Amino acid sequence: MMRHEASLSRRLLTAAGAFIALALIIATVLIGFVLHRFVQGQIDQRLDTQIVFLASMLRADGAGRISLAGNADGPPFERRRRGWYWQVTGPRNVLRSASLDGADLDAPMLAAREDRPPAPPRKDREERPRPADGVGPDDDYLHFRIKPVKVGGLDVTITTSAPRAAVLGPLREAMITLGISLAVLGLALVLAIMLQVRLGLRPLERLRRAVADVRSGRLDRVPSRQPLEIQPLVEELNGLLDQNASSLERARRHVANLAHGLKTPLATLAIAASADGGRDPATLQRLVAQMERRIRHHLGRARTAVLNGPVRAQTLIVPRLQDLGDALGKINGDKAVVFSMNVPADLMVACEQQDFDEMAGNLLDNAFKWARGKVSIRGVRQDSLIELSVEDDGSGLSADERAQVLRPGERLDEGAPGFGFGLSITSELAELYGGDIALGASPLGGLCVTLRLPAAGAAESR
Repeated sequence: MMRHEASLSRRLLTAAGAFIALALIIATVLIGFVLHRFVQGQIDQRLDTQIVFLASMLRADGAGRISLAGNADGPPFERRRRGWYWQVTGPRNVLRSASLDGADLDAPMLAAREDRPPAPPRKDREERPRPADGVGPDDDYLHFRIKPVKVGGLDVTITTSAPRAAVLGPLREAMITLGISLAVLGLALVLAIMLQVRLGLRPLERLRRAVADVRSGRLDRVPSRQPLEIQPLVEELNGLLDQNASSLERARRHVANLAHGLKTPLATLAIAASADGGRDPATLQRLVAQMERRIRHHLGRARTAVLNGPVRAQTLIVPRLQDLGDALGKINGDKAVVFSMNVPADLMVACEQQDFDEMAGNLLDNAFKWARGKVSIRGVRQDSLIELSVEDDGSGLSADERAQVLRPGERLDEGAPGFGFGLSITSELAELYGGDIALGASPLGGLCVTLRLPAAGAAESR
């Protein structure tokens, strides 16, 4: 059963949605923390202001009792039992806010509820009031600020309180508003991401339609004007189309060459058969062999161009050259030709083994045929090409003769065996694979034929 991969747009939307959700959650936590500190700071500032105000109004008499020089029950400390309280505890008496309505803020209870140990005295400025949380006279949750002061040499503790609702209420309202705002922002971001993904993937849809038009024949190539990110893909597609078109053209040319090459042998065969009734077997056999050779050559090249492609095969050349050299040395054993090879063991060409055998076999066969006693082959890699140089110590060829022997069917010595197609077939095969051959003079005194073919792996990287 085939496994259906998730679409690219779904992957992008899922990743973007997860990232947006995570970012909004982190933002909510951080903003909530900041808002809590802000609201808490405002409440603490109001309570600390009340402590400073009370401390400025405190007086002590000779009996150790404390009193206030004025009325300290300003807003919001005048509202009864609302959580806004203050209390001043001295050695002999206690002063309370009117909002306490005679109740006490239990000092031991406050001390028991303080989480942190007393802060060490600060030398740079006056010690700030200490925070604490606890329960008030009506069992409501309060936030306290407590500060010990000196009044006329007496130790006095000033305590102020505010209801926890004064902190949590505004914070809750702010967080609700913040949550709604962030939800709307998240929805807007998701919609923006969806629009962005849709617009961003639109070039891929256009590319799909262009490839479909190429497949249906309405276009020859994919339009080259594409976004920068998919431009390399378009270039590779067009390169593939060009290669397929070139392979098809080669196949058509080979078929045309086959048809043209068979015309003359068939006509000659028909004349020979009608003239003497087929009583000359040697003539008929030669014509049939020539037609068979041409059919095998052209159909083999067409098959390679259309089915295999010149860049898919790889052939390690040293074993093939060694086998060819051994075989030709035995065939030409009467000449005692010395065959030498200087080719790195790891050289590989992007070529079918059968085609490489035919090219190298033709070159080595000619070298052994015309050599007096020495045949050598050298191989090197030049960038993306493998160069094989086959040399012999024969009589060699002039510049005009070198151009002549590359034409199909051209022979310089009609008395020598063969049909004159070896070098032309090798040249055509080399061109099929993106290479070539070149003829020159050999330091040994004879002919030097250089065969250039793409190195394995180089064709794919082009």
